[in-house]
Amino acid sequence: MAFQPELSNADFEKHKNGLEHKTDLIRSRDLTIRRGQPFTVKLLFRCRDTEEKLENLNIIAQTGPHPKEQLRTQIKFPVYKLRDSRSWSAELISGNVTSLAISLCTAATASIGRYVLCLEGTYRGRALSFTLGNILLLFNPWCPDDDVFLDDEVQRQEYVMNEHGILYQGSKDFIQSQPWNFGQFEDGVGDICLKILDMSPNFLKNPSDDCARRGDPVYVSRIISTMINSNDDLGVLESCWDQFFRNGANPNTWNGSVTILRLWHRSNCRPVRYGQCWVLAGVMCTVMRFLGIPTRVVTNFESAHDTNCSLTVDEYYDETGRKIESAETDSVWNFHVWNECWMARKDLRPGYDGWQVLDATPQELSGGTFCCGPAPVKAVKEGDIDVDYDVPFVFAEVNGDIIHWIIQEHGMEKGNIDTLSIGKYISTKSVGSNSREDITDQYKYTEGSYQERAVYEKAVRKMKIQKPQTAKESVVALDFDVSLKLAESPLIGQTIFMLYQINNKSYESKRYSVNVSAQAMQYNGKPLDQFWTDDFIMDVNANRAADANFQIFSYQYQRYVRSGNNIRVTVLATDLVTKKLKFASKNIIFDMPGIEIQIYGSPELNKPLSVTLSFTNPFNDILSNCMMTAEGAGLLPSGPITVYMDQIFPYRSGYVKICCVPVKHGTQQLEVNFSCDKIKFVKGSALIAVPF
Repeated sequence: MAFQPELSNADFEKHKNGLEHKTDLIRSRDLTIRRGQPFTVKLLFRCRDTEEKLENLNIIAQTGPHPKEQLRTQIKFPVYKLRDSRSWSAELISGNVTSLAISLCTAATASIGRYVLCLEGTYRGRALSFTLGNILLLFNPWCPDDDVFLDDEVQRQEYVMNEHGILYQGSKDFIQSQPWNFGQFEDGVGDICLKILDMSPNFLKNPSDDCARRGDPVYVSRIISTMINSNDDLGVLESCWDQFFRNGANPNTWNGSVTILRLWHRSNCRPVRYGQCWVLAGVMCTVMRFLGIPTRVVTNFESAHDTNCSLTVDEYYDETGRKIESAETDSVWNFHVWNECWMARKDLRPGYDGWQVLDATPQELSGGTFCCGPAPVKAVKEGDIDVDYDVPFVFAEVNGDIIHWIIQEHGMEKGNIDTLSIGKYISTKSVGSNSREDITDQYKYTEGSYQERAVYEKAVRKMKIQKPQTAKESVVALDFDVSLKLAESPLIGQTIFMLYQINNKSYESKRYSVNVSAQAMQYNGKPLDQFWTDDFIMDVNANRAADANFQIFSYQYQRYVRSGNNIRVTVLATDLVTKKLKFASKNIIFDMPGIEIQIYGSPELNKPLSVTLSFTNPFNDILSNCMMTAEGAGLLPSGPITVYMDQIFPYRSGYVKICCVPVKHGTQQLEVNFSCDKIKFVKGSALIAVPF
């Protein structure tokens, strides 16, 4: 016993292996690797007898609290020869009784998570065992045998390695960009991502089964979709669409995912208050990119929320044009943000690999929990609503119909049937730049085309919907049209100028009753206060169009417009003879003044960098309680900073200076948020290139 070898050091060569596995940015005590790819370990032993050597070497890898060979959470394999990435294998590079160099390769289908590695062998016929240490195993989009393999290095850099990005908000007419700090490689974020998996109901109920299934990206992505919201569990974010966000932060407060994840972890997994769709999607993107699944954030403008799988959304208005909140919960969101993750779908019939929709916003139950997806984008486009998971819901989001109903004294009148508005300008950040990429054609054929209509009818048939007369069918064409235009999105505080037109397509002059209305709306389609109306009579000659305009002043709307709200302007025209009516509406998103970001000097690794942030007051009033908040992965090692400012007088600029210290090479993004008493959550960003 006195002469048997003792393990004195296990060197997992973190720097070398990290570079090869694209995990060198992850700061962790343990080696982080990607599955299906070799890595090396060097072992040193203390042994008095150097003539003998260790023989019959085997590696044992264990994951989860109760490793079992039958579940493949405990794997034993010989140190013999490296094989392909479809199985665990190991090979001796060099060695004697005092040192060993071993090359190991994990299976490309192995469960992700933390593993304990052990070495078994014999010495002079005596069996010995050594605990080598821990490794963290991730999905590998660089490995062709991995279900998340993405055969494009530029896209892998964007959708796995990029720690910052752009989220899109606003409306289909006025698309706004919001910078976001994903920060998946920031200190501690990886441990939090694993904690999210370990706090899921599936793990808490049956940890052995859960760990055994973590090799399947479909399963893992569905778990993460459930855990980002807190509706069924100890998830990361509590959602709120209340205007006041009591006992929590307005979702517009957040500039990125890192602060949210750290708050959740530090609070012993109490949900962070509050998130809405873009916040949930941003946090989910962080987690999925860390785990190694290529992920991007996608925004759908004019997004339908169909609660009863009818592929239609009913909206109700009164005779003034005010939208009414009904007992039915269908709605049309100005925008809705979700994720797409890249993976093979071996659980489905062929043809559905590639981008999959995953949505962490708690809208409808899926399999008994609030999650959505993965829904193949290809299935959505082709109307294959019988494919898992949640394809009918996503199909309606991008290709449903809107039916307008006008509630009158004598009953309810059907207005316009809008077959064209749902699912506009589906957007994601472009690869390699901060420009917007329109991916609408990946979700549906050209709106109104024969192919798009055929796909819709196919979906209706598969869902066995008894289609009401009001859906996707021709109706008797009215002999007049109404349109409503806004020349440009006004700056908050400015007058809104609207132009509407009634086009009389008949062969006789017509008289119309016109009601115009403005009310505050939440971006998810929930109506708030109506604050302005007008009505009048309008005569239009035969085969002619008549224009008129109106104005809404800032004193009329300003107290109704809170952060995240918009204004819905409607025009309701009624033919006074036939009593037929036409409806037009426009969502107004206010433009925001920008933040100017000035960088002084040349960025260098670990060298202070001076940055000035300034904001110009566009109002004729003094701005008080002004402050700037900044954060950025690789730029502010201590986390977000907040700087309070002096008052800013009308049309003057206020500024603050901050100091960044770049700690990572490459292009980094500084995200900035300005707020004051009259305007909140103005966003800005700047890219900072740190040379290698």
